[in-house]
This record gives sequence, C-alpha cells and structure tokens, in this order.
Amino acid sequence: MEPFRASLEPLCQLVRGRPFLGGRTPLYADYMALGAFQWARSVSPFASGLLAPDDPVRAYLLRLMDLHDGLARRTIAYPL
Repeated sequence: MEPFRASLEPLCQLVRGRPFLGGRTPLYADYMALGAFQWARSVSPFASGLLAPDDPVRAYLLRLMDLHDGLARRTIAYPL
C-alpha cells in the first residue's frame, strides 16, 4: 500500500492548498484523475482503503465527487 500512496505524491503536492488542478475550477485533468479512482471504486472494495482519511488526494477526489450535484457519488461503487 505504501508504494502506491508514495506514487500519488506528485498529485498530492498539486492539490494541497488548492481545490482543483486548475485552481478554483476543475480542468479536464481533474476529471481524468477522478475517472481512474471511480473505476477502482466500481470494481473493488479494496479501493476504499487506497487513501488514508487525511490524504489530500482523498479530499480532492471528494470535492470532485461533489461537482454536478454529486453525480459521481451516485455511481454504484464502494465508498472512497
């Protein structure tokens, strides 16, 4: 698990202190990042343990999931 979390460090650095990669509004790259995690959530319960509760990437993904009236949260998937 730790090698995976360490591989997310560049994304962690980018989202720490800003809501989205583009700043105040999401960019295409934000949706691409969300898509990878949404796929993991849809196929495996293991996805819920990929990120620590205090991980900035987790907070970032949850912000993305809240966009568009929470559309991404309504996907049939395991919790993040």
